[in-house]
Amino acid sequence: MAQYQFPISILIADDHRLITDGLATILGAEKDISEIYTADNGRDAVELVMQHAIDCVIMDVDMPILNGLEATKQIKQQKPNVKIIVVSMLSDAAIVNKLLRAGADAFINKESGKAELLKAINVVINGKKYISPEISAYLFTRLSGPKADQEETVERQLTPRELEIIRHIADGLTNQEIAGKLFLSTVTVDTHRKNMLAKLNLKNTASLVRYAAEHGLLK
Repeated sequence: MAQYQFPISILIADDHRLITDGLATILGAEKDISEIYTADNGRDAVELVMQHAIDCVIMDVDMPILNGLEATKQIKQQKPNVKIIVVSMLSDAAIVNKLLRAGADAFINKESGKAELLKAINVVINGKKYISPEISAYLFTRLSGPKADQEETVERQLTPRELEIIRHIADGLTNQEIAGKLFLSTVTVDTHRKNMLAKLNLKNTASLVRYAAEHGLLK
């Protein structure tokens, strides 16, 4: 394992500019952080890690072009010593196991504050794993509940953004209309749709809507 020395360089990968700018401002004030890079999709995140001496990536799960899971896989395959902290909503926690297998080093709730983020960074840089208490509690509830053995497989879990988009698709909205409602680009909406089809092993939008209806996802 590589030995890290402070200050370290960090990459923030998230498709929401307010989040990347906000985290960059917060972390930029820390003396133990020397450089901060940002990316708004997984492909750019991978490219930046390949091009620069980045020590730690703060990775969103739900991103266009290449999602956080695939970006994590590629980074860990090529630069296994780069630490990856996944930032997730509680309802994204079903994919934690898959991300762990891909090599993620930490998971923190998107509602976490600065102190927990800095704690997670310090923990992973020192070679340990970290999962925020909220996500740990959520996972325990899912795994110990009476219906745990009936839960869908990790591969069939949709993120909150994907659920949002699929409900709009079921309502008959076009990509352009969905993009306007969610303040996204039409390319991003279409990327989410394609990711859902691939994730669920479905062939077209009609089968995607049918799947969502059959599994009670259109509530």
